[in-house]
Amino acid sequence: MGDDWRRYPFELVPGDPHFVFPAAEANHPACESDTWFLAGELTGDSDRKFAFLTIFNKNRPGQAIVADFYTLALFDLDNGTYGTYTDYDMPSTTKNSDVPPKLTVVDEHLDLTYDSGVGTAVWRTCRDEAGELLPYTYDVTFCGTDQDGAEMRLDLRVTPSRAPVPLGAAAYNGVVECFGQATTYSYFQTGMTMTGTLSWGPVAENVTGTTGHVDRQWFPLVANDGGGTGDIRFRAHEWRTINLDNDVDLSIWRQFDRTNGNALQPFSGATTSSPDADPEYADDIEVTVTSYVRWPESIRTLVPPPAKARFMPDRHRLTSRKLDLDLTGEPLVPAPAHGLPLEYMEGPYRYRGTFRGEPVSGFAFYERSLALYRAWELADVLDAAEPGEREEVARLIEEQR
Repeated sequence: MGDDWRRYPFELVPGDPHFVFPAAEANHPACESDTWFLAGELTGDSDRKFAFLTIFNKNRPGQAIVADFYTLALFDLDNGTYGTYTDYDMPSTTKNSDVPPKLTVVDEHLDLTYDSGVGTAVWRTCRDEAGELLPYTYDVTFCGTDQDGAEMRLDLRVTPSRAPVPLGAAAYNGVVECFGQATTYSYFQTGMTMTGTLSWGPVAENVTGTTGHVDRQWFPLVANDGGGTGDIRFRAHEWRTINLDNDVDLSIWRQFDRTNGNALQPFSGATTSSPDADPEYADDIEVTVTSYVRWPESIRTLVPPPAKARFMPDRHRLTSRKLDLDLTGEPLVPAPAHGLPLEYMEGPYRYRGTFRGEPVSGFAFYERSLALYRAWELADVLDAAEPGEREEVARLIEEQR
């Protein structure tokens, strides 16, 4: 690929019009669902460590109904705390059909704005002095109020240092099955250079960072709409983006059929990104969960929960023979739950282990929607519980039988 990707137009997957940049970064009007993710690790002038994530989600069922949302979360890595904010734009929150959507997008290049109740969030491709687009260079402004009412704001100039990578590498070329939709399109991009300012309540810092990722997904139909079952929890997933200190980055997807004993579903596997090698795909990722964390009742999902007590996978080990990979992941912030339509926990992690025989460590974001609440699932939680927690988990199992 060389440096071809640094200039527009660029074909990530030759012959596939879905992956021609800059339009690939932008809105896909033929798709009912389109999602933009940006996340990263930041260091303040005071050497304090932070992280952030943001989601812009466009959902237009039947191309006629607005059902969008926007999420911002900030993480204090030194103190293990976080703030989260989600704003919805749905028929129940729209007074009449003449009200324009809160989310505005363009089709030619990346230019997003979302007008929430606490400000306007922006993610926009920069331009040079002649007005031409600067490839993969963004100005972003993200704003919100955390669950305690503190104001959050992040202003950054963001520039990736690596080419975009199609999910699944050459084995899939970015066209995968996700939540039962066989023609879901996805790519990711890592190596973010970030500079700007962060404010969160009384905290105000200049910040910089080099670890982060962009992730893009767009679906022909609304994502995770229940697949005809009427239950949006019919599928669940795990997604990790891991930035290792040997310059290899990993995007790891796993999907589960909640109607069939949480059986692993396609697309599941790991895709690599590195500065000096072609992307690889490995379909043999194994995950062993060693602890679970309870969903905090203070964070409410849009769709009412199926049970009061829900648990998410937490500490774990992941391995792959194809990649000669063995990593152990631990959270940097406990139980980072967000107010999305269903149970959605995502936050910063630290991984340590080996990759191809060499010791490695890395910063990551780990996202999961695999909420365990059925009695047979809680039995796994009980098996992994510490001695001091077993009595409480056993009581919850009895209550939910």
